[in-house]
Amino acid sequence: MTSTDSNDPNDEITAGHRPAPVSNQEWNRQTTVDARNVLQTQLSSTSGESSQQLQEQRSVIMNKKPDYPTYVIHPEAIPSLNEVSDELKKRRHIRFGGPLAMEMFEGDMPLEMASSLQDEIQRAVQNRASQDENTDQAHNDNVPSNAEGLFQPVTSSDQTDNLFKYFQQHSFGLSPGSLDRPHMSQIFQRIRITGDFHDMCHIEDLDESVAPLLRALLIREKYMIFSLQSYPTVVAQFLTRTLQSEEQSRRPSSVGFHPTFDEPHPFHPPVIKRKDAFNLPLLPPVDMCVKVDKGIPSAYILNDEKEWVSAEYPIIDRDQFIDDYTLLSAMITDGPLKSFCYRRLQYLKSKFELHCLLNEVKEWAAIKATPHRDFYNVRKVDAHIHAASSMNQKHLLRFMKKKLRTSSDMYVHKTKDGRLMTLKEVFDELHITAYDLSVDMLGVHADRNTFQRFDRFNAKYNPLGQSILREIFLKTDNYIDGVFFADLLKEVIADLEDSKYQHAEPRLSIYGKSMDEWDKLAKWAIVNTMYSANVNWMVQIPRLYNVYRSNGIIKNFQEFLTNLFKPLFDATIDPQSHPELFRFMHHLTGFDSVDDETKPERPILTPDMPHPDEWNTNDNPPYVYYLFYMYANIMTLNQLRRTRGLNTFQFRPHCGEAGAVTHLVTAYMVADNIAHGLLLRKSPVLQYLFYLCQIGIAMSPLSNNSLFINYNRNPMLEYFERGLCVSLSTDDPMQFHFTKEPLMEEYSIAAQVWKLSAVDMCELARNSVLMSGFSHEVKMYWLGPDYLEPGVAGNDIRRTNVPAIRIAYRFEAWREELRLIALAYKSRQERKEQQRFANQTSNKEPSASSSNQEDILNGNHQSADNKNSNLDKINE
Repeated sequence: MTSTDSNDPNDEITAGHRPAPVSNQEWNRQTTVDARNVLQTQLSSTSGESSQQLQEQRSVIMNKKPDYPTYVIHPEAIPSLNEVSDELKKRRHIRFGGPLAMEMFEGDMPLEMASSLQDEIQRAVQNRASQDENTDQAHNDNVPSNAEGLFQPVTSSDQTDNLFKYFQQHSFGLSPGSLDRPHMSQIFQRIRITGDFHDMCHIEDLDESVAPLLRALLIREKYMIFSLQSYPTVVAQFLTRTLQSEEQSRRPSSVGFHPTFDEPHPFHPPVIKRKDAFNLPLLPPVDMCVKVDKGIPSAYILNDEKEWVSAEYPIIDRDQFIDDYTLLSAMITDGPLKSFCYRRLQYLKSKFELHCLLNEVKEWAAIKATPHRDFYNVRKVDAHIHAASSMNQKHLLRFMKKKLRTSSDMYVHKTKDGRLMTLKEVFDELHITAYDLSVDMLGVHADRNTFQRFDRFNAKYNPLGQSILREIFLKTDNYIDGVFFADLLKEVIADLEDSKYQHAEPRLSIYGKSMDEWDKLAKWAIVNTMYSANVNWMVQIPRLYNVYRSNGIIKNFQEFLTNLFKPLFDATIDPQSHPELFRFMHHLTGFDSVDDETKPERPILTPDMPHPDEWNTNDNPPYVYYLFYMYANIMTLNQLRRTRGLNTFQFRPHCGEAGAVTHLVTAYMVADNIAHGLLLRKSPVLQYLFYLCQIGIAMSPLSNNSLFINYNRNPMLEYFERGLCVSLSTDDPMQFHFTKEPLMEEYSIAAQVWKLSAVDMCELARNSVLMSGFSHEVKMYWLGPDYLEPGVAGNDIRRTNVPAIRIAYRFEAWREELRLIALAYKSRQERKEQQRFANQTSNKEPSASSSNQEDILNGNHQSADNKNSNLDKINE
């Protein structure tokens, strides 16, 4: 666990510098940078910095060329993986005799495969029954050294002793005498399948699955690094080691892993006063601009000759995206790949159940011995919550009654004919008094009638069924400039601050109807000082282009995109043009895409689809179309902001709640993490890829229970047991919850229904922090200064209350899956090389015999003695 060597993929990735590319081909050939600088969230420094220091720190970066990771290469540039698409098509025709059918995406996971898992295990036991320990050792000796050391730990022997002492004192909570210098293998019990790594022939469909899985991992890596979103360093190192023999080299790391044991780090981040949160200095403008070509923005910089030249940022190509999307769509219906992924997922689930049976007592002992920390005071983030429904129904009722008492004479609404109405007049027109109001009359809570009826659920956002009340109380852009909504959210934030350890990332809406929406939202946030250390803001973008187009608000889809992103580009390039927006973006963490996923659509993005400036019909673009062009804009925006030393944004769409499974293919490619993900249960291939990449999934079982799937059928527990990075979130407390602490309500119900232990809930809470958009500096306080390190080294039980035993199990199970793929790929390549050599040899022999026959016919035949004498002359 703690002893290491230099071949470990957990080493930090090599840093370097390169001239940035202007095309995808050049990007493949030019390499460069430290992954830690890319994968960490780029947010601003603490409040202790002076305005002058902050301005110098951010503006001087403009003189530096942007750096990009050395290990990123396009999947299509891997020679051994170029045939993946053809192999999938060939297998599809052999099994089904027909082309890829989109309706196959909706098939349920083959549950009948469960019985075959037991047969596979029995076969494996029989194969290993005749092998003693000496035979196993001989197999281990025959494994190539570079493959065997693929995922070995990475510290020296001296660091091993320090690591052991640290975990002995801090991670396990046991007395020093109870450990007596054992390895981690003696601290908790492991489940090992010893024959998997040198007798892989018994693993069905492994050989057919390894190349597509590697190609899929490379595809996600490319899109994540281009957009400066997160990608696990362990997986990046795994790809480096596995593909090191390819023509496109991935330079291994020379930087070691050095845990910081003695550096003191407080448990709480520094406090920023609310009045100072938006007092950020404005950066000077830079000579840059953003031009849009066929919906894809590109940054340009003014050179010394006063000419606009392309900035050195990576370029996203729609045709290449379509090829990647088509390949992944074919993968999720491939028979051998589905079988392999399903069996591995079932294996992971069974392995976790055995782990709990064997080590639950030790995990309990570890958290009991940890002073002060428990589930109530570990940090937990509600990573999926909508601001307009972030309060429960009783809270909204009390607030409305209070405003009727204190602000009844305030003008709150302007009718279409220009007449102003006070709050009292609005309620009088509805024939309702404050005394009449009740929770039942509000009608905002979901019930059995909203199941599979998203239209009825959307209507629940209107208190008393009146859109005018929603506009007055739950909107930022209205006649009173969103004052009531700000006051209501401040009360919700106050409840979070009272709980101290609960945090949220509420989503505010930007619709894309006009260019001034961002400025209005930023002004609302700053005027009402909407800041709290417990809250980070996100922006959700409803997919309602067809509504705006049919009403004549916008002309085409490009205008929709321009309204969404041009103000952000302008505020980044010239903050003085949008000062309030520039300051608000400092507290913005990401973008979300929301709407009903069950709406009928054309599920495939094809090359013949019109570009955004040509999409001028009333038809709504498909889900993948929305996400691709949002991603393209976020990618350029993040690159631009990173160049200026500003924070970057995550892309975290709603995905997989309903609709087509192919929505999850798109999210796998472009999203940092997602909300819901229910449909992963229908696609074992995507579920396994989400596991390998540790993509965050913010799940809301109570919300799903009222809309799409009964609570006892929710796959959240299954995802958690298999090791996917899942967390609990509330979605819409106004519709689904009853208490003033909806996030705790979500955890408590899940713990009761699924019998979750305290360790399970603390692990879910830790996952919520990891997938959230809070800054790297804040996460260091909440999780520990080394939280980015893989495995036990990245866990601090004093902050997370997750025992090292659980973290070690999760990391080792993840590592073993990657190692299995790596060794299978190496074995596959060796067999291909042997076959190629055999084919070349067989081709040479006939040619040699035929040449001899020609010599005989032409009278040029020589005896063996003559040939030898000729060779001697040549040698002389």
